[in-house]
Amino acid sequence: MSKSLLGLSVLILAGAAGSAMAADGTIKFTGEIIASSCTMKPGNGGTPEAAGKILAIDLGKVGADSLSEGGGQGNIGAAKNIDIQLDCAGVPNGLKNVHLSFKPNDGAGAEAGTGLAAGNPKLLAVTGGATGVGIGLFDSSNTLLALNDPLTQISGALDVKNTGTPEAPQYKGTANLALRAAYVKAGADPVGPGVANGYLPFQLSYD
Repeated sequence: MSKSLLGLSVLILAGAAGSAMAADGTIKFTGEIIASSCTMKPGNGGTPEAAGKILAIDLGKVGADSLSEGGGQGNIGAAKNIDIQLDCAGVPNGLKNVHLSFKPNDGAGAEAGTGLAAGNPKLLAVTGGATGVGIGLFDSSNTLLALNDPLTQISGALDVKNTGTPEAPQYKGTANLALRAAYVKAGADPVGPGVANGYLPFQLSYD
């Protein structure tokens, strides 16, 4: 039995060595790092803070009992419309779209993402004392966005214009991204009252 195992090991290693020596194809990566610096302008539903890098949204005061009865939409508080208006300098000419991806577990310090709600990982976790609730983000079609899916994003058209001269162009892009946000019951347990704050970092990409 020992000899058989040894022989099998040799065959596997020999096969692995042969695969490492012969390539069946190549993946070519292309891309570009751009000097884009985006800030958020005052829009509907929020107030920019920290030099336009934080958008403060007040979800108001929602009764715990209103989130603990019924089902479906009955477990969602009144949604707040959010119009994220982006003002991006250093965008190359020719880009047409901007995409916003959510990073609930990223960031550092006081502005670190608050993570995902334990009872429903599609929701943003809250801090401050409230229990059994999270913050839900909805697209323009009122579909709940899955914050636990790294592929989840919202997109908008990027309007790029030359703010310089033909001889020394300086391109600048603007875009509007629409969202809705609301408190959402996160699990089977009743919602407990308390402060319910959350931070949701995001990342922008362009094409």
